[in-house]
Order: sequence, then structure tokens, then C-alpha cells
Amino acid sequence: MRQRQAIRHGTASMNQRKRPWDVEIDEQVAIVISDSSDESSVSMVEEILPETSTTYPHPSGGNKRVRRKQTKQIDFLSQPVKSVTATNDMVEMYELPRTRSQPEPPQAVSEPIIEYLPAIPTDIVESKAAITKEITVAYNSTMSSPKKTNGRNRADQAQMPERQSYLEIFDRILQTVMQSEKHLFSEVEQQTLETFSKLDHHSRHLYTRIFMRKQAWLRISGLNYGEQVVMEQSCKLLSAQASGSQPFLITGEKLDSCKDAVSLLLLPELKTMARARGIKQVNSKTKEALCVDIIKSTKQRTVTSFFRKNTSDSAQHRQAELIQQILKTTGPLVHLHPETADLFERVHMIFFRSATHLGDNNTMRDAVLANIGQKRFPKYQVVRSSDLFASRDDVVRYKALVEVGYAMEVLLTYSVKEIEQHQQGWNLYLEHRQEWHGLLKSLKQQPAAKDCGTEQMSLDYWRRHFTPGWALARIVERGARFAANLKQFADERDVLESLLSQDSYCLHKRGGWYERLVLLYTTHLKPKQLKSKAADLGQQHLYQARDTCIRALNDVHVNRISLHAISRQLHAIENKLDLSADQQANHSRLCVEWQPVQERVFYGMRINNTMRRGPSMWDGPDGVPCSVEQLALWRYRDLGFTGVHSENAMITTLFGLLFWDIIFYPLPGMLDTEYQSQPLDMNSESFYFSRHTIIEQRLAEISDTNCYEQIIPEIYAREHGSECIGISWDLSCEQLQTVAKVSTHKV
Repeated sequence: MRQRQAIRHGTASMNQRKRPWDVEIDEQVAIVISDSSDESSVSMVEEILPETSTTYPHPSGGNKRVRRKQTKQIDFLSQPVKSVTATNDMVEMYELPRTRSQPEPPQAVSEPIIEYLPAIPTDIVESKAAITKEITVAYNSTMSSPKKTNGRNRADQAQMPERQSYLEIFDRILQTVMQSEKHLFSEVEQQTLETFSKLDHHSRHLYTRIFMRKQAWLRISGLNYGEQVVMEQSCKLLSAQASGSQPFLITGEKLDSCKDAVSLLLLPELKTMARARGIKQVNSKTKEALCVDIIKSTKQRTVTSFFRKNTSDSAQHRQAELIQQILKTTGPLVHLHPETADLFERVHMIFFRSATHLGDNNTMRDAVLANIGQKRFPKYQVVRSSDLFASRDDVVRYKALVEVGYAMEVLLTYSVKEIEQHQQGWNLYLEHRQEWHGLLKSLKQQPAAKDCGTEQMSLDYWRRHFTPGWALARIVERGARFAANLKQFADERDVLESLLSQDSYCLHKRGGWYERLVLLYTTHLKPKQLKSKAADLGQQHLYQARDTCIRALNDVHVNRISLHAISRQLHAIENKLDLSADQQANHSRLCVEWQPVQERVFYGMRINNTMRRGPSMWDGPDGVPCSVEQLALWRYRDLGFTGVHSENAMITTLFGLLFWDIIFYPLPGMLDTEYQSQPLDMNSESFYFSRHTIIEQRLAEISDTNCYEQIIPEIYAREHGSECIGISWDLSCEQLQTVAKVSTHKV
């Protein structure tokens, strides 16, 4: 859109050039119009009308009649108006683009892309010095040449703080890790990291942005991280081989996969290539179908190939020709060097203490958002540990096992009917089964740990989260889930028994393992036909299930939630076995029933709508459809109550505010970076045991005094908007104080 103007008293202030369509208004109408002829990009804008109706021609043809309303949405503008206020005399528009008569304001000079040229290390080949010189010449030429300032350049300048933050965070990560945990890298890896830190500013920034993207082949012409000429020279510098270290990027010459090559083409390019290869019905096929057909064409010999002599026409040769043809279309390509990318992934994993796969983690982006002020983290004392990982071998093995676990987690997302994917996940478990059994043997041979206090034992247990054994235990646990999906119940039982035979890893999951094992004995492993000897075998499975329940009751690591479910299972099994009261198990941890709670039943009229999907809708008191939660709130309001629908947000927010200083208590190794919304052990059972003294003290203060009246408003005002697990800032401080006041007598 080149220009927007306002109509006053029905008179349009138009440009001298011809408009694509006109507006005829014979009443006092305030309306916003556009001179854009592009009807493909249509947005909405409010039209302020008087009480009378208006008829005007529409660009699509015919007359469009606006009925008598105070405001109406019309859809013939190419860009939205951010703010419009209207009276009977005029329309005032804010943030309008400048007209041609208005002078352009002076443009701010952007910072140089290359701030300095550091001394190139002597161990880098001489070609790097020449390439760096070319980068400087290219940059000077682009800066000295006059350029038009368009919308894209202004957008690039607006994003400059975020772009600079990527490299700033990346350099900070590298510096922090190399200062305290340098021993986790080999000499060659240390030299590679040092070489990277000595590269020029633009080359490091380019590699940082490519590293944050998916590891795939990229067109250099499609990278928008600076001037094109400078980027091309930086790619040459990053792909140059240095003595003693691997290059950071690899070029398109290393591309050897037809699947990867074809995926780089755009849809018009795919259609052109498909027609050239004689593929039919090109226009009706999707991009994925075209890629498959083009790859298949390389496996078939053409008719003319039978008459050629002294030419290689193998499938491998045809695939190589296809890749070369694609490279001519795409232009130069780059890809992260696998070994170097793996090295930087380990650096990030060590810095962020992230036990999840890098592809499923947004810690780097959160750090960038915090650096540019878009996200706020709590202020706490960072106490970084340097001995969380034992050695480089442990880090490498731990990362490899985490990636296997991530792949298994992705396969678990498939439907149970897709047997192939679940069989693939089971095969991944089988590849690591021997390693798991070896770990179990080594755990049995280890001497018993000395009693060094609950807090220290809890910290030591939490540190196991970052050992290869913990990642291996997660793989075995997922293997049990694949066995269940494949209905291999005997294999699932063996896997669960192996998990329960150790008490070093994943202790918080032991209750669920017991519950599943009891279900296997009572349902899936019992004989289908209970006749003669089979009946005795069925009784035997019930006794095995009963023994499993008793084992769970004696296991101190089983939580109360699982104890309730296991107690109910035990009660049902003993009823099936017709055991007398004396024969039934009597354990102090039995918890068959919860304490009764008061129940209220409300009735409402449900709205049946077969065309609508989603949650049920009910007829509200004022005739407006509402959800079942809103209906319950209305019913409580009729009884004189005040309520809010927040799921568990009210409880978790109260916990976060009342225990804020305890959550962010500076224990060693728990708050290792300034980009944490929770301590590293927050989601583990070691959180309470490592802080049980101060937690019990705070509970006593809340129960004996009214300290919550001071803590809640103080923390709410000081930390409002900070990222903290469980905190919902949508709840008002008054609501939180009211709920805390009526709940303190039950704490």
C-alpha cells in the first residue's frame, strides 16, 4: 500500500493519479480507503457509519450495501490500521506512512558487520587470510555503495538487537564452559573451540544462526543474516580446513543423498525438473509426491541409454547426475560439519545442564529473549558447579544415550496400530539390553553407601541424572512401553523386573512399575482357559500379583499416590483368592480409601450440537452457552460464593509465592545459569529432601503465624512477570490472599 487517506464529510482527499476504484458517499460518513490495487492481501478495518445506510461500489463488482450499525468490518484494505478514532467531523489516524511530499528522516548508520579483523592463528591454512581479506573488501564495497532503504532493511535493523544477542549468548556459553569445565574436552576439541573464538564477528554470527536451525542443507542465497557477498565469503572461511581441527561447515560438494538434494528444491523447481524427466500429471501432485517420483526416475534406465557406448548408466551414476543438476539450480550449499556440530551441542548441554535432547529444548532461545528484555527470569545467586560430569567419556556417552531416548520418545507418539514404528523402538532397546545388564551387575558389586545425612544423599542421588546410567535406565523404561504396545507381555514383565531390581535410578517411577506388573499378572499373563491344571496356574499368577503388591508396600520409594492404587489392587486380589481376614495382608502403609469430601451436585441443560467438536456446552443462566466450569461458577455464585476456574494454578501459584526464597535457595549445582525458572532438581524427589529443614520451618511459620499476609504481596509486587514454574500471574494478588486466608487452618 502506497498511501492511506481519510474522507471528511463525504469528500475524499485523493491523489491526482487514477484510483482503481471510487467511493461515492452522499451522507456524512467517516471511512478509510486505500489506493492499492492488490486484492490478494486483504485485511479488516472498522467503518464508522451514521444511522442511515450507504451503498457504494465494491472492487469485486456490484454494489455493497452497509446496513444500519454503529461499526462494521469491511475487507478491502491491504494493510491494517493500528488505531482509528472517529467523530462526526473527522477521522484521526495514527502511525500512517509518510506521503511523497514529506521528506525522509535521516537514516541511522548501522554498525559495521565486521568490527575488527583479529590475527589469524598460525595453525590455519594461508587461504583463510585471503578469504578474510575478501570479506573486508566485500563489506567495504557494500557499505560505500548507495542503497535504497526499503521495508526489509528497516525490519533487519529492528531485529538487530536479537541478532546480536544470539552471538553474545553463544560466546558467553563458550567462555563459561571453557573456564570451569575445560577438562571435559580433548585437546583437539579445545583447539577447535579456540579457533572459533578467534574468527571474525560476522563469521561467528553466521555460524551461530546456522547452528540454531535444523541440521540440514541450506542455500547460501536463502540465508538472510547480512550482506550476501559477505555471507558467501564467511561460508568459505568457515568451510576451510584448519590443521588440527575440523572445519565448521561443509559445502555442497559433500552432498551425496538424493533425498536431501531433492528436498532443497521449491515446488516450481520440482515441477520443472519433473517435466524434464517425463513425469506425468505434475500439476496435480504435491511436493512430497514429486520428490518421490524424481528419486524413482534415477533408478530406471532410459531407452536411449541402451544405444550409448562407453558410458556408465548405473543407478549410482544417475543419482550423481541428479545431484549435480540440483546444485546448478540451488547454487552454493552449506551444512554443519557433523563432528563440529556435535561438539557445540555438548558445550550447550554442559552449560544449560539440560537432560533433554537439544531438538526438544528452547533454553538457548529463552536466553536470547531474556537478553533483549522480552522475557524476565528471577534474580538469584548463581552457584555453578564444575564437577557435575565426571569425565569426557561420560559426557559423550550420556549425550549419545539421551539422543537414543529422544528417538524412542518420538516413536512412542505413533499410534499403537503402526507396528513398524513400535518394533523399531523395541529394537533400540534390544541394542542396549546387554549394556543395561552389565550396569546392573556393577551396581550389585558396589559397596553400600555410607550414611552421610539426608541432604547430602539427596544431592548425590540428583547428580545421577547426568550419568550414562540414568539415560540408560530411561531407555529401558521406554523399552517396557514398546513391549506393552506390541503385546509382548512376557518381555515387558522381564524388563519391569530388571528395573525394580535396582534402586539407583528413576526411583520416582517405581510405584508405576509395580502397578503395571500387578496388572500383567492379573490380566495379561493369566491363562485364557482356567481348566484343571490351568486353574491352579491362574491361582499362581494371583499369588504372584499379591506378592508384588506386598513388595510395593515394603518399598520406601513408592509414593502415596501409587500406594493408594496398589492397596486397592491388593484388596481386589485377596477377594478373588477368598482369603479370610486373618490371611489378608495387614500393613501399616495400606491406604484403601481416601478421606471423604463434601460433594455438591448441580444440574444443567446440555446443548447438543453434532456439528461442533470440543468440550461440551451448557445453557447458562442468561441464555448464553457456556462451559461446564462456568456453569458451576454461576451455581456457586447463586449460593453466595465467589470462585475462579484455574485448574491447579491457584495451588501452584500459592506454593511458588510462599516458598519463593526456598525454591531459589543457592544450593551448589542447582542454579548454574541465570536463565532458570526453577532449580535443576525441582521435578525430582530430591527437591524436598535436600531442603527439608527450611521447608518444614516455613510450614510451621505459615501454620502458627500469619506470615502469608506479608509474603504474598511482597513477592507478587517484586517478582511480577518473572518466569517461575507453577506461577500464574493472571491471578490477582487479592484472589491469592483470599484463598490463602481461608486455607491456612488446614496447612
